[in-house]
Amino acid sequence: MSEKGRVFTGARARFSINGVKMGYATRVAGTEEIMWQPIEVLDNIEVEEHAPVGYNVSFTASFVRIVGSSMKAQGLFPKVGSSPQEHLQNILLQKDMVCTIEDSKSGPDGTATAPVMICEQVKMQSRNFSIDARGIVGKDVSFVAVRMRDETGK
Repeated sequence: MSEKGRVFTGARARFSINGVKMGYATRVAGTEEIMWQPIEVLDNIEVEEHAPVGYNVSFTASFVRIVGSSMKAQGLFPKVGSSPQEHLQNILLQKDMVCTIEDSKSGPDGTATAPVMICEQVKMQSRNFSIDARGIVGKDVSFVAVRMRDETGK
């Protein structure tokens, strides 16, 4: 039976990029995927086996839009540049990031934090926004990463 009080909830989740807490994050969702290629051979109606051919990590995050808080100004998304060449250069020189989800109440006294998910060699892939007449303006971003680790470090 599970120990009481160990349920991880959004209220105790902390999302950070390069160690900086991302304020007003409202949702984070991620995928760690192993791609398997079926080995299909003659004279066999079934797949002979599945061979691993790739590994992908992607995730999205949603935020409340704060005026004056630009992801480009923070260096999280490449700036456009004044020419196509400068724009390309900004994209090519974009530094890798580390994104972390932490449990803010994981210590025995409820004060320590512990990582629940760590994504390494992260790049922001897209960003978009939505404005509703009577709503809070939100922004959604998607990321790709080289690997995702869980709280075991694996």
